[in-house]
Amino acid sequence: MNSLYELDAKWRKLLNLDNFLNGLTVHEFVEEISNENSLKDGAAHTGTWEHLNPKPYIRTFESTVKELQRLNTDAESRRGQLEQGVAKYELLHAQRVLQLKGNLETIVKDSNVLDSELTNVTQVVSPLGEKLEKSIKRKNMYAKSVELISYYAAFHADGLSSQLEALRTSKNWKSRARASILVKNLLILTRKVETKSVPRTIGTTALIEDYAQKLETEFLAEFNTAYRENDFDQLTEIAILLNRYNNGLNVIQSFINQHEYFMGVDNDDFTFDEAFKTKLTDPDYHAISYDTQMVHILDEIETLVKNESKVVKRVFESRCAFVLQLLIQKIFLQKIEPRVETRLNAALSLSGLAYVRMLHGLFSLLNQLVKDLTEFFRLGDIEDNGDLTSALERSFNDLFAKTIYDRTKYFDLEKRSLELALAHKTSKFCLGHEKEIYARTLSTKLMNGTSFANDLAFQESGPTSNGKLSQINNFLKNQLEREKRRLNSADSSMSPLPAGKTSNGFDEASKGQEFSLQSIDGMLKCAIESVARILELVPSKANEYTFEIVEVLLMGTVNSYVECGLEVSFSQMTEQDLIRNSELDMSYFHYISRASEMLSLISASIKTVVLPLFVNAPEVKKAVIMISNHHLKRCELLMNIIVDETILAFTQRFLASLAKQKKRDFLPKTQDILDHDTLPASEIVRDLNTLYAQVRRYLKNENLQSFLLQIGSTLSRLLFEHYKKFQVSSVGGIILTKDIIGIQTAVEEWSVDGLIDDFATLRELANLFTVQPEELNSLTDEGHLATLDRRIISAYVDKRDDFNQNSFVSKIGLS
Repeated sequence: MNSLYELDAKWRKLLNLDNFLNGLTVHEFVEEISNENSLKDGAAHTGTWEHLNPKPYIRTFESTVKELQRLNTDAESRRGQLEQGVAKYELLHAQRVLQLKGNLETIVKDSNVLDSELTNVTQVVSPLGEKLEKSIKRKNMYAKSVELISYYAAFHADGLSSQLEALRTSKNWKSRARASILVKNLLILTRKVETKSVPRTIGTTALIEDYAQKLETEFLAEFNTAYRENDFDQLTEIAILLNRYNNGLNVIQSFINQHEYFMGVDNDDFTFDEAFKTKLTDPDYHAISYDTQMVHILDEIETLVKNESKVVKRVFESRCAFVLQLLIQKIFLQKIEPRVETRLNAALSLSGLAYVRMLHGLFSLLNQLVKDLTEFFRLGDIEDNGDLTSALERSFNDLFAKTIYDRTKYFDLEKRSLELALAHKTSKFCLGHEKEIYARTLSTKLMNGTSFANDLAFQESGPTSNGKLSQINNFLKNQLEREKRRLNSADSSMSPLPAGKTSNGFDEASKGQEFSLQSIDGMLKCAIESVARILELVPSKANEYTFEIVEVLLMGTVNSYVECGLEVSFSQMTEQDLIRNSELDMSYFHYISRASEMLSLISASIKTVVLPLFVNAPEVKKAVIMISNHHLKRCELLMNIIVDETILAFTQRFLASLAKQKKRDFLPKTQDILDHDTLPASEIVRDLNTLYAQVRRYLKNENLQSFLLQIGSTLSRLLFEHYKKFQVSSVGGIILTKDIIGIQTAVEEWSVDGLIDDFATLRELANLFTVQPEELNSLTDEGHLATLDRRIISAYVDKRDDFNQNSFVSKIGLS
């Protein structure tokens, strides 16, 4: 057993060079050996560290240090031994490297000598090999020439070569392949030796050509038979034979011409069913319309090409892509193009819209066919150089190029169909309000007004020529005239109109309902549909054509619809004589509200749908922004005129009511009339309540707040000036205050912040007539009067019936 202060055996085992501390850190090792001494020392457990005996710890650490010193000595000794061993082996390694270096130099030297000798031998042997190869080729060519001449001699002498015939009729396809090559070479030979000086050579040439024709005809017949019987082995053999004979041109042509898909009678009894016809001609149906018969035909063609490509790849091998090119070209020429033309002509007989929709539908179907076949060819390793894909795309482009790139055959119809759709959607409203619209009273006022005319000064430098806009505008007017004649014609054949119906066939009560966001939304969808077609059909012309579509859209929506609604609004306003009419009708504001929403919708559509299309055409984008701003600005100015005229009319109406104020209204003799408001105040309150009740149904949010603010501000200015004109007694001050409170209550219901202070100030001014003279100073230093111009306060105080200029004013300190 170990002594008390010696290291335990388990700790001594850890102090060796092979496994030092066995993974413990120095701190952990010290802690472990210290804990053992702590267990032996009772002081550690009593917590009286003052009585701790340090000797066991010191002795243990001394033993540990002693053991570590011994271990260090052993480690240094072993390190020295290892360093000596390493030096010894390094020296031995260096000696071996030097020895190997000499051996390697000897090997390299011997290799160079051997390479030099081989080079000399090659220089001698190579020319001999080339000469031998040439000699063998000449021998083979000589043998073939002799054989070929013998066959020619047989034809020349006997009209037929039995040996060649035996090869031709052999069951072995290699013999027949040799026969085809011999016949091919015979044709070359006989045409070279043919001469008029030896007439018989001409006959020999004719015999050989007939024989060659017979050979090829038999091969082609066998090829067609094998194709019908699906004998792919024989098909491959014959294709190889004919490919060696004349590059297989005739067999390829025969394969395509004799294909059963082209042999049958092509019955394309095409007629529109009513449902499809409705989709094509309905301006509110915007999805792409596909002819189901054409979809079925293209599915058949896709299946045919995919199936035949497998046969062609197996039979014609390396010429597979070329054969499929010819097959696809023939399909497009004979099967697809006639059907496309038939359907386009039939659609054109319905309408221009039906035509462009049919064109778009066919383009989309065939474009998808091209994509599907291209992907199939790529995945099937049928082509490797892109020629087949190029031929497929070329056939597709050639099919539509003569239509979509001819402006008269596509875009003019696209543009005209959009104009017709917009005219159709605006016709009902415009014809229902024909009188108001064509009077153009509002537009005339716009152009005659100095400030408004200046706002439109940029019109002359706009991006669109007046001639072009005039042309579009005239077209829309002509369409409305045609629609009017059509309706009148229909009305003349009907029974007498019931009450409430106009001669144009419109219910007077429902005219306003035709001026709606749904109509604008429908027009925008028509325009977006046109733009979508343009982007897909003619992307190279997209910028130019889209700009023209935007022109038509703005003319059809803003000029021919929104402006017409504003003309109707202005007409309804002027007809009712707002200044004198006792019954207010603000329903004409419905058109302003709708027009504002319409302009926002049009502007948002152009910003989100149209402008992003011109990311690479900044000039066109700028032109679209300019023309859009021009049309929108014009409508905003028209709406401003209506609002300003309305405010002016109410100003005159307020003045007319205030003119009814009597001089003695605020100097009553008795208090009996305190329960009654004066006539002007009653009329103004009635007008304000009626105005607000009606206008808030049409104007919303900022538009409503702005309009009411202008009305209220105008009224407050009038009242400020009005009440300075009348003498007011203390009792009359109560009447005046009641008048103002009535007006203030009506205005406060509007919840317009800018007006509350104005009318509160007016009410406090009314208090100047009711308070005692000595209280005027304190009153004018409080509330809204504290910030009011003292001259205004003086003007009101001056109208007190007890006012004395010399004593009264000096007493209260007003000047």
